[in-house]
Amino acid sequence: MDVAPATAELPATAAADIRTSWERSWSAGVRPDLSLERLDTVEVDTGSRLLRAALPVLDRVADALSETSYFTVLADNAARIVHRGRISHRISDVLDHTGVVLGRQFTEDSTGTNAIAAPFELRRGVAVRGGEHFAQSLRVYSCYGYPIINPVTRRLEGVLDLAGRAGEENPLFGPFLRQAVEDIERALLADSRAAGRRLLSAFDAAASRREDRALLALGADGEVVVANRTAMDHLDADDHSRLRELTDRARTGFGRTDVRFGTARGLDLQVTIDIADGQGNALISFAPVYTRRRGTAVAPIAAGEVERELDRCRAHRLATVVVGEPGTGRSHTARQLAGPDTTVVGVSCADVDQVGRVAWLDRVRTAAAGEALVVVEDFDLLDDHLLRAVGERIAGGAWIVLTGPPMAQLGPEHRYLAFRCLGRVELSPLRDRRSEIPALARRMLAEATGGSARFTPPTLARLAELDWPGNLRELAHVVRTVAGRRSAGDILVSDLPPDYRSAPEAARMSPWERSEHDAILAALERNHGNKVAAARDLGISRGTLYNRLRTLRIKA
Repeated sequence: MDVAPATAELPATAAADIRTSWERSWSAGVRPDLSLERLDTVEVDTGSRLLRAALPVLDRVADALSETSYFTVLADNAARIVHRGRISHRISDVLDHTGVVLGRQFTEDSTGTNAIAAPFELRRGVAVRGGEHFAQSLRVYSCYGYPIINPVTRRLEGVLDLAGRAGEENPLFGPFLRQAVEDIERALLADSRAAGRRLLSAFDAAASRREDRALLALGADGEVVVANRTAMDHLDADDHSRLRELTDRARTGFGRTDVRFGTARGLDLQVTIDIADGQGNALISFAPVYTRRRGTAVAPIAAGEVERELDRCRAHRLATVVVGEPGTGRSHTARQLAGPDTTVVGVSCADVDQVGRVAWLDRVRTAAAGEALVVVEDFDLLDDHLLRAVGERIAGGAWIVLTGPPMAQLGPEHRYLAFRCLGRVELSPLRDRRSEIPALARRMLAEATGGSARFTPPTLARLAELDWPGNLRELAHVVRTVAGRRSAGDILVSDLPPDYRSAPEAARMSPWERSEHDAILAALERNHGNKVAAARDLGISRGTLYNRLRTLRIKA
């Protein structure tokens, strides 16, 4: 890199951050004498989430600055100027003349070092005084820039720049600007909470109306907020990615979009996408197209998916939620986030009544203030006050992992807290991981008997057919029971406890067939056994319904 020309015009008193920013700007091909007028501008979205949160704060800032020459410039998450504060016609003309116009992007590789580009690059506050600006046209200003971070997603939402004439710097403007940014971030949090509550309310309303349909809520950032059991059973990561693409196309406005969608597992679905609000939150529901159902077998859940998510959350010390049915290994999985040198502090929400809310919360706050991994067990038991308190710890950067039941079983406030976690591990029940059951059973048996006993293939096949409502805990109990009776040799189906020797008919179905089975039974119940009405309710022909009744061995 040609460093000498890059810093030749830079004042010797410039801080190291400014000097390295100049060097990056020079290496990007920007030159101090280039005109900012060469840069394109785009139309500003005056209804954006950032502007909604910032405008009331910027009005208060303008009142406070009314007796000074300072003003504010707000940039969005692409470093494009979206607001220039409450300014006079004279200052507006000066800004236009120097290239500080709405819709123009101020990054280091387009405009060089300034109080928008440097905070945007460094993600921290930066002061840029007069001649420290890379572009010659901007050296008439002294500025303080500070990044705006979304408290929920921890993503950069924009940069707030407090600017004035060069030579009129005031050290008090730095703290003043930080306070304004904090006020904007609080407004973003309130806006996100309101949008999240509206989305969860829409999900609950839809779930109560159509229990037979798969349903999921997709946030504006493209992440799944909450999904019911049917949706979790039949959509994998590839499907989520393609649904995001469909939703992005539907976000051009409000309303409903109906599309046909083929999943990675070979299922043919009718998908309905409802854009819930102006922020792009979406409610997605789907049902199988029975007459065109493909015969592809349902693929097993990817074995390394949980491990990959744990590695990501561990590497970045992300607040994480671990959910699943009882017995799926929530506590064990949560503690796997800790590295070999990490202290784990476990806090059970069941202890709140015993130790008192104040003492319980003090323990969480004390643990979260250090470097420990804080495991908050059964967070679905927390009341609203404690939920908010734990949420504040998460927003403050504490490394907290929540454990609880499946997302579909959480109330709106608890789901909202889960949504604030940037990491999510959803542990599937054993009935959805049948291919893993033989290996799990063999490992458990080896631990119990030291390898002196083994399951025969028919016995492993029978274990894989069962539904295991108690999940890993129930499987471990059965294996220990069998090992206590036969510590060596072959273990036959007849050696299993009586209740585990025969598999129910439903256990032999694929997850989608079980979903169809349950949906048809629910439709028959709603229509008091009337098959014609049930077929109409399901959106299929009477002949298709009779075929599915025979295939799924439903007696009605």
